[in-house]
Amino acid sequence: MALGSIDCEEFETLVNNENENLVDNENENLVEEEGNREFGSAEANQEDEMNTECEHSNIDDPGTWKIIDQNLRDFLVERGPVRRNCEFNFPKDDSSRHRYFSPVHYIRHLPNGEKIDRTWLIYSKLLDRVFCFCCKLFKQEGNKTELATEGFKDWRNIGERLKVYESGNENITCMNKWIELEERLGKHQTIDKSIQEQVNKEKEHLRRVLLMIIAVVKTLAKNNLPFRGSHEKIYEESNGLFLSIIEMIGEFDPTMEQHLRQIEKGEIHYHYLCHKIQMR
Repeated sequence: MALGSIDCEEFETLVNNENENLVDNENENLVEEEGNREFGSAEANQEDEMNTECEHSNIDDPGTWKIIDQNLRDFLVERGPVRRNCEFNFPKDDSSRHRYFSPVHYIRHLPNGEKIDRTWLIYSKLLDRVFCFCCKLFKQEGNKTELATEGFKDWRNIGERLKVYESGNENITCMNKWIELEERLGKHQTIDKSIQEQVNKEKEHLRRVLLMIIAVVKTLAKNNLPFRGSHEKIYEESNGLFLSIIEMIGEFDPTMEQHLRQIEKGEIHYHYLCHKIQMR
């Protein structure tokens, strides 16, 4: 419908029906009205994306940690837990006493008067609940504890609940995992040290094997000697000069001996002893 074919009253109605698309200051009040808001699919999708972006933009809030992958876990551990202090106005619940979370619970008071900081305890402004930082990040499958899942909000019993929880096996296990990952990240060792050592050991083993294979190939080629025999398996009759020399080396060198033993047991598939490697 052309603008010239409708009167002022019809034009005003059209503006009211489509006020969500108007962002100028003159129509700000229309955007805030509750009635007559009909969004098309494109606008609805755009709004959902914006809401999701806003929800996850506050990475400090555990209420936004929906799917925790290794990258997010590394980031959160390296940065450490972020907690709200006394200056924050914690919302009150609907009980007759209007209870709310108090930062005093961040501190554990021992019978001997010693005070210990509960570094693992964090508060979610989004959900008005508290979480265990380490259990939220490292909880085992099947752990349905509120502090590790949807959060805890029983302000009346929170003191006793925290005392029981922090001495539990699940909390202690997750706390150890938190400390271990924090130490590895601090040393830039995101892969477990023992695994990395094993990888380095395997690389050195293969390097030595390849050097011996190359030496045998060069020696046979230099003397214009045949490589292959009637068979291409180690420890078989008539398997050629190349494999025979490899077998002889294995009698004296522990690295080659281990390599041949792994071949026999089928522990490795790429042993670099077939005719294809000799032709390269």
